[in-house]
Amino acid sequence: MQCAMSCLLDWLCGKMIMEIRLNLISPEKKEDIAKKNKITATIRIEIFLTVILAVFLGMLLIFNYILKINFDSVMVAEKKNENSGKYDKIRELDKNFSQANKGFSDVISIKNSQLYWSKFFLKINELVFPGVKIESISTSDYSIIISGISDTRDNLILFKDKLAGEKCFSNVNLPLADLVGKSDIVFQIDLSIDKNCLKNQ
Repeated sequence: MQCAMSCLLDWLCGKMIMEIRLNLISPEKKEDIAKKNKITATIRIEIFLTVILAVFLGMLLIFNYILKINFDSVMVAEKKNENSGKYDKIRELDKNFSQANKGFSDVISIKNSQLYWSKFFLKINELVFPGVKIESISTSDYSIIISGISDTRDNLILFKDKLAGEKCFSNVNLPLADLVGKSDIVFQIDLSIDKNCLKNQ
């Protein structure tokens, strides 16, 4: 019984102490505490949201930077490919021009190396005069043999001197045996011709 009474007293004391504690805080104070708690919670929520927003903005900036780098690299690669295509086209055109120039050079080279023996005949026609008759002309490379008949020895010597005086001819040779006769002399003159005189200048 004494134990039960002691327990009851302890309980009542505890209850009174608790009520005393609760009653020490005025309603205004309670409102202030509640307001402070709300403000603190609001500030914490705002800080948390601000941190989340800052992280989100940071991630957006990082993604934007990565996208910009990728875009720049794609543009550089595309420009490089475009320039490479242009260079390939230029190389192809240059190759075509080179081939065309080579073709033109070959044509010009062939044209410049073309020999016109008609120039030789025109030159001989200028040097031949009445009294000298040419019956045949034979060539081997740039060596020429002129065969014919001269009515006199003097005309034959004059014809030989005219051939020797022509700058296109060299090594003009008239055998002494052809000068034995005085008239109706059958002759054969050997000479060489400068190949440049057979080309179109």
